[in-house]
Amino acid sequence: MDYPYAPATVADEKPPPALFRRMQAASPPPARNGAPWQTGLTLDGEPFYPVGALDRLADVEHPAGATNLDQPAPDTFVLDWTFDIPGDQHTISIPGDGEGQRLLSIPYWGPATEKTVDYYVTHRVEWAEQPADAWVAVSFDGFYPKERDSADILIPLGACDELCPS
Repeated sequence: MDYPYAPATVADEKPPPALFRRMQAASPPPARNGAPWQTGLTLDGEPFYPVGALDRLADVEHPAGATNLDQPAPDTFVLDWTFDIPGDQHTISIPGDGEGQRLLSIPYWGPATEKTVDYYVTHRVEWAEQPADAWVAVSFDGFYPKERDSADILIPLGACDELCPS
C-alpha cells in the first residue's frame, strides 16, 4: 500500500534483525461509532458517498475530532496476517505514492516529506477470504484499541490488475 507504519523504537545497540507487525483487513469496513464508516467525511462540503466515481479521494475531508473505526465483526475479516519487516535502510515518501487512491480513517499525515527508515519490506498479499464489499478497511494495529494512534486505511477495490492471480 506504500504507506509507512507508525514509527517503531528499537535499541540503539544490537537492533533486532527484523520487526514483526500484524495486518488485518475487513470487508465491508467496520462502522464508526456505530454509524457507517464514511459518516462525517465530506467532499466539497457535502457528505462523502463511497460509490460512483472515486477520482477525488485526495479531496475527501475528515471532521474535526474524527474517531477511528470500530472493531469489525469477526465474519468480515478477509485477512489476518503477521509479517516480518527486515532491517533494510530505505528512503520512503510520506504519505506514499498511493495518495488519492485510498482514504485514511482519521487525519494522520502532516505535510508530505521523505524519511529514511531502518526497516523496510514490500509484500504482495492475497486475501484469505473474498471481500464482501467494494471497500476494504486495513489496519496495522488489529483495529484495537479504539483509541489507537494510527489510522486505518480504506481502500476501494477496483478491477483486477496484472498482478491478480488467474
